Amino acid sequence: MKVWAKVMKGDKILRDVVYENNVQLTAAGFQKLMQEVAYRLDIATPVILVNHIRHLERFNRVKFLARDFIEDVDFDLLIVERVLDDKKPKLYSNF
Repeated sequence: MKVWAKVMKGDKILRDVVYENNVQLTAAGFQKLMQEVAYRLDIATPVILVNHIRHLERFNRVKFLARDFIEDVDFDLLIVERVLDDKKPKLYSNF
């Protein structure tokens, strides 16, 4: 799975990272993914709930608010978006 994670304060992106790993979208897989993303962003790992996994599965996006972290953080949001490969077929082959 490939994700784009953004640390935001207001409307400004403070830090971002694109991370790819061969994990499945399970509770353990998502936990491992978020630990790696948090390490690369140099932030604490958020508390992951079942709703976070469901949002990523349904909407390809999940938001972690400052209250989703045990430690105090200096940002408003951590947004994680799944990057999907758009392999669209060519509609016109002769043009």
